[in-house]
Amino acid sequence: MRWIGWLLLAACFHMAYVLRLSAGILADALGKEFALTASTFGVMSSMVFYAYTFMQIPVGILADTRGPRFTVSWGMAIAGTGALVFASSGSPAMLFLGRAFMGIGVAGAFVCTMKFLSDNFEGDRFATLSGITSFIGNAGGMTAQAPLALLVALLSWRQAFVLLGGFSVVLAVLCMAVLPKAEKRPFSFSSLLQGVKSVLTRSGMYPVSLNYLASQACFLAMSGTWGISYLRAVHSIDGAGLMTLMAAGVMAGAVAAGRLSDMWRSRKKPLCLFALAHTFLWAVLVFSPSPLAPLSLALLLSGLGFSAGALVIPWSMAREMNPAEHTGLSIAMMNTVAFLSVALLTSAMGKVIGGVSPAGLQVWRNVLFLPFAVAAAGLAGALLAPETFGRVPDIPGTKKT
Repeated sequence: MRWIGWLLLAACFHMAYVLRLSAGILADALGKEFALTASTFGVMSSMVFYAYTFMQIPVGILADTRGPRFTVSWGMAIAGTGALVFASSGSPAMLFLGRAFMGIGVAGAFVCTMKFLSDNFEGDRFATLSGITSFIGNAGGMTAQAPLALLVALLSWRQAFVLLGGFSVVLAVLCMAVLPKAEKRPFSFSSLLQGVKSVLTRSGMYPVSLNYLASQACFLAMSGTWGISYLRAVHSIDGAGLMTLMAAGVMAGAVAAGRLSDMWRSRKKPLCLFALAHTFLWAVLVFSPSPLAPLSLALLLSGLGFSAGALVIPWSMAREMNPAEHTGLSIAMMNTVAFLSVALLTSAMGKVIGGVSPAGLQVWRNVLFLPFAVAAAGLAGALLAPETFGRVPDIPGTKKT
């Protein structure tokens, strides 16, 4: 039954990716229908990440006290409602509201999946299963590119989001029916503050979180919002297929990173290797003197996705640095920082573009310098991160024996 529960939660995580990254293919359609500038579209798209960020601590608490069944069931119902609001939007304000509800709703899918894995599977399988979970989730990133673009072309963007909303509600019902009830744990603000303090006092969480936010922010800002616009403006190609390759790269990279981490019995070594590759590839994209050839561009975007797949390693590191009762909270806190960074980077890239139309190669170099700088900071985080494989967390107030 634990395998069925995990797969169902992974399906919710897949849908979370679809909803989070679905705005990228709609830039032209929404821009024309609602007269959105690049800056406004960037903020609208990032609303899902702001809402997701705001909800990370609450869903971490719910995951630890009420369990995945309660948290994900209600969350997916709210996400489905958000998709339906978005589909029925008659004004930019409704677009913003729909995106915000989607972010609130899907906020618990990832944390609850990690909590479920931590509670139901052995520690030496955690990184591998985390990688497979990320593979399934990032397949949602692929779904949000070419397949969703095809669905929008066949129907309309409004009808497509009605289907996404309906499917999210179906997942909510299945979670309520299939997932086991968790034993309720009492919640108090004093225990929350104690848990937050426990996480914050672990110095290794800071460089690990820096690396994690870099992987998330660079990938999601590009694949979820600006990648297609960049490819159309600079390379004069429809970028849905190439963004699909980038999502496929993350899927493969997540599995490879998780597996390497368990095989090498090390978290830090593969983390540094992937972070170095990630930074180097962003540098190539930013500093190339002329637009890349299609094949080179495809390989580069795939490589950027693959190297970003190391985001699964910080999940294991957070689990290994913190007591079991704070697993959900520690990952939620790390996610809070990461997705705030996604929202800020997405908005900042839109600000750099501003009202420039059309935005040429030099403008896009300035835009892409932002994720390159974030990736470089992530490399610094990897180099400063501690080795955590096999580590037993220190529990405040106890002595080692």
